[in-house]
Amino acid sequence: MKIVKDGLMCSMGEDVMSLEQRIRRLEDTEEIKEILHHYTRCVDRGNVEGIASCYTSDGCFYPSDTSAPIQGREAIFQIFTKLLNPSIKTSAHYITNQQLHFNNEREALVFAYFYANKSFEDREDELTCGGYELRVMKEADGQWRIKSHKCFFTRQDGSRSGRFAEHIARPWPPVPEWNKENKEL
Repeated sequence: MKIVKDGLMCSMGEDVMSLEQRIRRLEDTEEIKEILHHYTRCVDRGNVEGIASCYTSDGCFYPSDTSAPIQGREAIFQIFTKLLNPSIKTSAHYITNQQLHFNNEREALVFAYFYANKSFEDREDELTCGGYELRVMKEADGQWRIKSHKCFFTRQDGSRSGRFAEHIARPWPPVPEWNKENKEL
């Protein structure tokens, strides 16, 4: 992940690594990016079990900055069962500009933008643009999963919520909800 330091773009605290460590980092980077690809594909297909599988057993989903966390894989399964309205005709999510910062070999921060377009049986089509801030963990089985997932909207048209401009004044690098007071979940 890049930051600005003394007026210059630079990498965030990356240590010099061996060739083997660099290869492992590249493999981990691709595996982590695949989490959001899997997540959005499951959202678009209404696959709630697939969505929940992206999270650690105690993972948290924050629908917005002001929302209480939905914690635990089962609770995430339940909220997405409600969110994925049965009147959805089509849904397409696009993930862009993924950036990663490894805190260590088993934990990383992810920042990405999304664009989503949905059509419904019973209401106006919805266009949403925004972003995701995630903390991902490499679990004992060697798989990367989401520990904390926060959504913010830059624009939303056709929705009843009318969320927008939530990207203004967001910290960089992103500080996920779980770390605002330097606390663990």
